[in-house]
Amino acid sequence: MTFFNRIEKFGSNICFIDENKKKVLYNNVFKKSETLCKNLQSRNLIVVLAENQTEFIVGYMGFFRKGLVQMLLDSKITNNLLKDIIKTYVPKYIFLPTHRKDDIENYEVMNKMNNYVLLKLNKDNFYSINNDLALLLSTSGSTGSKKFVRISYENIYQNTKDIIDFLKIDVNHRTVTTMPPFYTYGLSVINTHLVAGASIVITNSRVTEKAFWKLINDQKVTSFAGVPYFYEILNKIRFDRLSLPHLKYFTQAGGTLRKDLIEYFLKYSEKNKKQFIVMYGQTEATARMTYLPYEMSKKKIGSVGIPIPGGKIHLRNDKSSSDKSGEIIYEGKNVSMGYAKNIEDLSKENENQGILETGDLATKDNDGYIYIVGRKSRYVKLFGHRVSLDEIEKILLQKRYNCLCCGSDNKVTIFHIDETYNREVLQYLARTTNIHLNCFKLKHIKKFPLNENGKISYKKLEKLL
Repeated sequence: MTFFNRIEKFGSNICFIDENKKKVLYNNVFKKSETLCKNLQSRNLIVVLAENQTEFIVGYMGFFRKGLVQMLLDSKITNNLLKDIIKTYVPKYIFLPTHRKDDIENYEVMNKMNNYVLLKLNKDNFYSINNDLALLLSTSGSTGSKKFVRISYENIYQNTKDIIDFLKIDVNHRTVTTMPPFYTYGLSVINTHLVAGASIVITNSRVTEKAFWKLINDQKVTSFAGVPYFYEILNKIRFDRLSLPHLKYFTQAGGTLRKDLIEYFLKYSEKNKKQFIVMYGQTEATARMTYLPYEMSKKKIGSVGIPIPGGKIHLRNDKSSSDKSGEIIYEGKNVSMGYAKNIEDLSKENENQGILETGDLATKDNDGYIYIVGRKSRYVKLFGHRVSLDEIEKILLQKRYNCLCCGSDNKVTIFHIDETYNREVLQYLARTTNIHLNCFKLKHIKKFPLNENGKISYKKLEKLL
């Protein structure tokens, strides 16, 4: 519960810088957070509508230090889902942007902070909460799920410490917000820099805007992070032409990045003496499980690396011995406690006991480096043959066909956004896989659907079948 109390030694350091270039010291953040949380009761559930604003950082740190259990939600969550979650989990408090206050019923205003307001929803705490529980994060953004990952204080402490160690984050580092804070990867970037006494530039500017890059250079940002879609955009805007003298490294996680893009960013890194670091993680592991050391990046292109310090990985193969792939089973102190689907689950003990069945399939080379090959759930049977949808996408990509695949047994739909694609795509796939042409269907859509985190949303894609 004292996780963020340990950073008081950084009181005179700059904690964050807003879009108006205002610099706020850690001491000021502590004072503001104490004022905000003064009348709150610890070990209660608080719903936080999270976005990249200074108020969120102040509230997040304050609630943590007060011992409240935070449920972080997308600030753009629909009214109906928000009401449903409040009904299911009965939080005592909610911290949200002021303009959303009218979406809440039966509340008492506890405090206000610029564009955020703190409300009290329930007078009585009639349920118990596990003392180790610190955070509730959704794995599905605002898609309608009320299922949350239960993350403990120990989970956050261990994963944050390990990430700081291998990225060598210190008080001289400065990052910028490129992902929403309700997303585990974005929150991890915030946690690691706060605990290291580093600085965070808070912005909602888009990477395609000149203002974003001007802010990075003006504020001497040393690192940033992003998911594959973020890096696809960087490629389109000709990232290699940008002058970023203060940048030391940039990280990628949240899905598999195309090999040609990895090579593009490694070439940039080598030429400009930066480091491009690939990682892999899941919400269920608090944030990150592996990293690819930069010095091995060219030799191990396509790998997500090796386990973070304190983590272990083995591959479980339930199929034939000829198949070298297996499910990634991760072991470490950053593995979450399990899931919550309702208020009663908040009192549950640690169900995972440090072991996570990731659902990701991978291979491992002789040096112990991990290569993800797909998802356990992304398989269909085509006339009796078990086929990976992820593998089909990779086969098409080798021919420079940018496609996404969804389907069920005996029929796979190949989605594309390029109007020049025609039946040749299916013919190439049939020849390459030796699977009958009739198993595949080509469908054009205007754009690939993404979720709030910038990752491909296969759930949305399945609705277009």
